[in-house]
Amino acid sequence: MIRFPRRWNAITCINYLQRKIILNSIAYYKYDKSFVSDSYFDEMSHQLVQMQKDFTGNLEADTEYGYMMYDFDGSTGFDLPDRLFPHDKDYLTQMTEYYIRRQEKSKPVKKITKTGRRKLF
Repeated sequence: MIRFPRRWNAITCINYLQRKIILNSIAYYKYDKSFVSDSYFDEMSHQLVQMQKDFTGNLEADTEYGYMMYDFDGSTGFDLPDRLFPHDKDYLTQMTEYYIRRQEKSKPVKKITKTGRRKLF
């Protein structure tokens, strides 16, 4: 279960989980990258579903991605990117691509000595 800062209200928490789930769905289904484990994704999904059920306001109007997450049941995220408005899809896809590039840059590079041999330690 994700713990949120105390100053966040219910809408902020729901927006955060919706965005996080959508970003992970884009990474997984479009780029074949997984940034979180399946169990963690399921945990986030079930937490979001429960928060959306408990939300007393108008989910579709009050949350950023409520227009496409209102019927999300947590079972899968394969269709989420295709349900986004085009400008939201472009924005979130760019965020995902940026994160993927940063992850690839941060991978350790093997050092080669002047003689061309790799060091053991």
